[in-house]
Amino acid sequence: MMYCNAKRVLIALATASLSFVAVHSFAAESVAKPAAPAPAPSAHTIGAAKLIVADLPKSQEFFEKMFGMKEVSHFSSPNAYDEPIMGFGEGARLALFNPKAEPALKKSTAPVVLIYTPEFDAVVKRIQDAKYPLRLLPAGGAVPYRIAIATEPSGNAVEILDRPKDKYEVGGAKLIVDSRQKAEDFYAKVFGVPTLQRFQTQGYDEVLMNFGSGAWLALFESKTDALPPKSQFPVVAIYTTDFDAVLKRVQDLGLGFREVKSSQLNARIIVAKDPAGNGVEIIKR
Repeated sequence: MMYCNAKRVLIALATASLSFVAVHSFAAESVAKPAAPAPAPSAHTIGAAKLIVADLPKSQEFFEKMFGMKEVSHFSSPNAYDEPIMGFGEGARLALFNPKAEPALKKSTAPVVLIYTPEFDAVVKRIQDAKYPLRLLPAGGAVPYRIAIATEPSGNAVEILDRPKDKYEVGGAKLIVDSRQKAEDFYAKVFGVPTLQRFQTQGYDEVLMNFGSGAWLALFESKTDALPPKSQFPVVAIYTTDFDAVLKRVQDLGLGFREVKSSQLNARIIVAKDPAGNGVEIIKR
């Protein structure tokens, strides 16, 4: 439990620093509300952060060569999409979703996925040597962790956080929203998950939603940048053992969803829309 609590504090502080980068305001003071108590094991977990990519070969090569990620699964549909699922072995995955018929959309400047690394210097050097865009955040003060923000070939910003003597891991998915309150209410009602931490400055409003001891879900509202255009495809995958109840709550909220066919026996999948238009893939487990 001590490790779990320490990990949550680290995640919260890392996300606060991430937000400073997104609004280009390192001098802003972030006001963080106290973290919620650790919940009982959740019926819902973040299965994967999902990045919409326009150049799949280059994006996949980036995560393989820079972080050592491996393709653990692959889904595709002719003329519709191609989607390798990347992972480090255990924990949440990173899905690289390449839509065949959707034009490339403008990306947010805020990171949309966090990756922990025990080899921070080596990862940073590989990214710099390969000439990918990268920014190093100054460590110190309230956030004494080493953090870098890289941009992968399709334009998605990736936060990299130093976690010595541990392992590589996908730490969380981040959704860009136009109303933190509306988005928070949606995920709290649909999944019954509590708030882990909230951060506010004049430039942003952000909350971490607590999906148990695994990867977290961050909801980031910029006060300075317009909401970027949204893909029709999901940007996060959430597993649930309470699928029917979740489906009913999605229906009751009336924001729309669509069924997704699956070749797996007894599998059920829907893609719902949150109030900001983010696609949320909900998978029965």
